Amino acid sequence: MLFAYVTAHLANHALGLVSVNVAEAGLRVAVAFWHSLPGTVLLYGAAGIHLALALVAVYERRTLRMPAPEALRIALGFGIPLLLIGHFTSTRFAFELYGLRSDYARIVWALWTSDGEGRQLALLAPGWLHGCLGLNFAFGRRLLYQRMRPLLFGAALLLPVLAALGFLAMGRELAVLGANRAWLEAHVSLMNADQQIRLGHIRDGLLATYFGAIGLVLAARELRSLLERHGKALITISYPQRAVQVPRGWTVLEVSRHFGIPHRAMCGGRARCSTCRVRVVDGASRCPPPGPDERRTLDRVRASPDVRLACQLRPDMDIAVVPLFSA
Repeated sequence: MLFAYVTAHLANHALGLVSVNVAEAGLRVAVAFWHSLPGTVLLYGAAGIHLALALVAVYERRTLRMPAPEALRIALGFGIPLLLIGHFTSTRFAFELYGLRSDYARIVWALWTSDGEGRQLALLAPGWLHGCLGLNFAFGRRLLYQRMRPLLFGAALLLPVLAALGFLAMGRELAVLGANRAWLEAHVSLMNADQQIRLGHIRDGLLATYFGAIGLVLAARELRSLLERHGKALITISYPQRAVQVPRGWTVLEVSRHFGIPHRAMCGGRARCSTCRVRVVDGASRCPPPGPDERRTLDRVRASPDVRLACQLRPDMDIAVVPLFSA
């Protein structure tokens, strides 16, 4: 849902290459849907769920060591709200509180005259790249996705470029039109000082809430780590090259990454690609049973009973494993 919203938003920006009026016509259609009750529930519900799942995923990780593409995707994801909250307050909150329409004439003019176009263009990159990386992690092993990869890559590269060029074209067009004071007063609804101050306070409150949520998750991780180190017996996970000890609750893939043991994992630990699977050569009967996602993937690859997904297996007893794919 969020990726569909971003895609439509960028496509609408690209219409600015034709004219501001054409972009405004497309925007009116988009606003009619996203400002409706179903559109609002879908968009902000998806955003809230996505953020909540991201915070839960960070909490559940026992280690933050991960491959660079996965780290980049996560960093971009948590950076998006820093850019988006300000834009959100000046559009949706401005509309709900003061009836200021979220049209291109007002938004682009305000950004253009305040030298904020660079910030707006920067807003395009993290969200788009985060979404593209997420889709690649999710579907990269699917045959249809692999066949369409060149076409998808071309679209992923071209759409934000066209959107940025459309935004700049609208800025230049509005700069010319805005030189006429009568046109400006008739077409651009500007916020007064009191409205800007109130929206600024709302923006600061949302940012503080966001940073507070991240801080609570990180603090909870540290507290859990402390309790695990001092309150739980360690278990031993043996690899062909070495044996390591960790508290219960770690996945085998997290253990591999934390101790620098090469371990292949293409989907980022989501029980999708099966490339992280290991053969449990000792202790298979003592392992927790596979969950629904792991079982579905193991059945798909016709794995034997002693094969498990390292990203899902959280042993609570000593085991010995052998990764089945070279890293």
